[in-house]
Amino acid sequence: MLSGALMVLDYRGSKLQPIRTGLKVLVYPLQYSVDLPYRLTQFAREFFTTHKILSKENRELRSLVGVYAARDQKYHSIAQENYRLRVQLKATSAIRDKYTLAGILSVSSSPFRKNVLINKGSNDGIFVSQVALADNNIYGQVESVTPNSAIIMQLTDVKHAIHVRNVRTGLGALAVGTGKAGQLELKLVETSMDIQTGDVFVSSGLGQLFPPDFPVAKVSHVGYNPGDSFMKVTAVPMSNYTKTREILLIWREDYSPLKDRQIAPAVASTKGEK
Repeated sequence: MLSGALMVLDYRGSKLQPIRTGLKVLVYPLQYSVDLPYRLTQFAREFFTTHKILSKENRELRSLVGVYAARDQKYHSIAQENYRLRVQLKATSAIRDKYTLAGILSVSSSPFRKNVLINKGSNDGIFVSQVALADNNIYGQVESVTPNSAIIMQLTDVKHAIHVRNVRTGLGALAVGTGKAGQLELKLVETSMDIQTGDVFVSSGLGQLFPPDFPVAKVSHVGYNPGDSFMKVTAVPMSNYTKTREILLIWREDYSPLKDRQIAPAVASTKGEK
């Protein structure tokens, strides 16, 4: 009996299905019209909110464009003035730098050496002693080159040394690698020199190898023993060697392979001053 009743209900339900569908079709416009004001309100709210945000961003971008346009005009005027002065003084043209970006393939596992392998080599114009930058800081220099790769010696390597200048006082020193991660030693700092923890040292440009005024290190400790002529100063390199994945190689626009042979002895003499 129960199964028979279910069959009857199912039969009647299938018979009523077209009627239900027709009613839904008739009622849908009413449902849509009831919901329409809400939909329009939401659309208007989102439209005006988006428009307000875009208008604000547009004003900020216009302001930024104006600032950069003013700066560009200022730099253009300075460049023109610099050119006129060079013409009047019969000075040689300023030497421009070239750059190429390289990715780090691997890091040396030796506890005594601090260097990395990059994916650019002599086929890309890379040469021995070329300077490497990371985030606008001095990273190191090229130690050896193959056609498709090169070894970059970091500042902290025991074989590396670079002439630096104290930004605050202008006094010079020699930043030497210690072989320890994140630590340099500043040599030739006499006890009479003004140096403090936190002082920033930049490349001095001496030797015409490293470009001047690029950040190198920040002083982390200053100490000395009575009777010593020089202080013992340690510093932290500005380049973050644990996070850097790409480096920028820089060289002068007038570089030629012949001049590279003239640069190499300068590197050797610098290392000898350690």
